Amino acid sequence: MNGRATRICLAALHALVAWGAIAAPEMTGRDWQGRYVYEHDPGLTEGDATPLVSYDLALGLPGARGGCLLTIRGVQINERILCETRAEGATLTVTFHRYENGSLLNRYGSADHQPGESLFTLSKAAEGGAGLITRWHGLHPDGGSVAESGAYFLEMR
Repeated sequence: MNGRATRICLAALHALVAWGAIAAPEMTGRDWQGRYVYEHDPGLTEGDATPLVSYDLALGLPGARGGCLLTIRGVQINERILCETRAEGATLTVTFHRYENGSLLNRYGSADHQPGESLFTLSKAAEGGAGLITRWHGLHPDGGSVAESGAYFLEMR
């Protein structure tokens, strides 16, 4: 190979290496795809019935349209929120995009969340800890027993 061909090959190799460094996403060590569930007990109602509220988070491929769906079902609530996610290290931020019907208003006509608003974050528990740590932001389960952060969601893979 002559000097010119060597320089062209080296330039192409450098370009490929640089492109790969730019195009490759930063790996967080955590694949967030899957299903996460939290069963919330807001307290007893009349007749000592326990009205559980289920928070079901389904995560598909990052950046995929419809890749994040949060379903909240229980007594006096039935919402399906299309959400978006952003991974930073071992933490995943879940943000409001819109309701499943395309509206920014809930079924009562109220704008409880704004597009891009952080609903909550999920983080890997500290070394030696088990499960995920949830930090509530714009979304917070009803009832006095729910702290701002704790081990709420379980991965259901």
